[in-house]
Amino acid sequence: MFKISDMMEKEVVNINNGKKLGFINDIELDMGEGRIRSLIIVNEGSRGYLLSRGEACSISWNNIIKIGHDMILVKIDQQVDFNDIDI
Repeated sequence: MFKISDMMEKEVVNINNGKKLGFINDIELDMGEGRIRSLIIVNEGSRGYLLSRGEACSISWNNIIKIGHDMILVKIDQQVDFNDIDI
C-alpha cells in the first residue's frame, strides 16, 4: 500500500528510452470504478511552482510498469507531449 503523497516524490522514467519525464503533480480518478485512471506528470523545469503554468502530460495507469522506492517506471512507445495538459 502507498500514499499519493509518497508517489509525488518519485521521479517518472520511461523504460523505452531512459528519459526522465518529471514528477507527479496530480492524478485522475475514475469515481465510478474507484480506481486511478492516469497520472499527471509535470515537466522537470516546472516542478515546485504551485501557481505557475508549467507543461504537463497524462500517463495512463496501464503504462505503469513498476513503482519503486525512488522512481516510477513507465513504458511509453511514442514521444511524450508535454503540451497535452495545462496546469
